[in-house]
Amino acid sequence: MAAVLIAALAFIPFHVLQIDVLKEDRPLFVRIVRPGNQFALGFIHSVELSPVWDYFRVDDSFRMILYETAIRSFNTGLPSTLTGDEKLHREKNGYRVSGMSRVLPVIDLWVHERTDNTLKLEDIKPLKLYLLAGNTLLRISIRKTSFGEYLYLKMYTTRLS
Repeated sequence: MAAVLIAALAFIPFHVLQIDVLKEDRPLFVRIVRPGNQFALGFIHSVELSPVWDYFRVDDSFRMILYETAIRSFNTGLPSTLTGDEKLHREKNGYRVSGMSRVLPVIDLWVHERTDNTLKLEDIKPLKLYLLAGNTLLRISIRKTSFGEYLYLKMYTTRLS
């Protein structure tokens, strides 16, 4: 009976935030997510050389929703047009665009030490993605998996998740 229960549990589906190293076709990071979970991605803008933070939440359909961006300026390559319910707020060290609701099916992100790509999750210290993967292209996504596959992925990904 216990073996049947364990086998059944291995196939129960749930969702994970997964980061893959695209060139090597290998998982780097995996973490269980639920609706309402939040995370942030930070980087140094390549032209402006100033920090940018994008804030995401997981919605009820397990999609990544960009809901806010914090920036220092509105120069080359940075948000400059507001749409829908978006609002611009002036802050001590720059600007914040709130009221965003942009669905991103995946995030392809070239990480490099120069751009200081960082992932912040709710309950662990910020992760420097380039320290985990090197200077490479990563893909961040949320996908459905089984408990058995999750355990397999955990064995081959960073122990920080």
